[in-house]
Amino acid sequence: MDGLNDIEVIVGRVIRTIVTIAQKVTRFATILLLAACGISVVSFLLGLAALDGGIRTVWIVLGIVFGAWAVGAALIGRWGVGRISRDVPAITGELRAMVSEGQEQGALILRQFGAPGADGDDRTDAALGGSAIFVSRTAFGLRDIAGHGLESAGRLAAAVHAITRFPVLALTSIAITLVFAFLAVIFLLALALS
Repeated sequence: MDGLNDIEVIVGRVIRTIVTIAQKVTRFATILLLAACGISVVSFLLGLAALDGGIRTVWIVLGIVFGAWAVGAALIGRWGVGRISRDVPAITGELRAMVSEGQEQGALILRQFGAPGADGDDRTDAALGGSAIFVSRTAFGLRDIAGHGLESAGRLAAAVHAITRFPVLALTSIAITLVFAFLAVIFLLALALS
């Protein structure tokens, strides 16, 4: 009976860690989404006002494509990680089943998300205090098993996949948004000089 109690405590702790990571990443992703939308739209409109002729047509096409890419990356990242909070009961059941069956992937997830290892290493407090990118990166080592080792745990696999791909989506959105911000400054200068 003591072993079952230990499993419940460890699974509960890991689920709390996953939910905390998801909440932090969702908050960051919401801010990123709003910034990407705002900066992309403002830059696009400034480009329309500053450019004429054929280059304006090129700007319309490129602005729409890259604006959609920046906003889309932030939206996909936010949507995927935001889904974790709604799936907590299913994720808990899948993780509990994996651990109680002694599956290797269950033990790996427990170690990665803060359950103490055999050496007593406890990284939960450090992970929970980190930034959204840092806590998402702590799970990056799980990217291989998200697609190959968790076939029987669909919601858990989706949660791990969402957390591990968020840094790439966030960096894509940030990079494109920074380019739009730089172009907005150039367009403002062009409008001021004309």
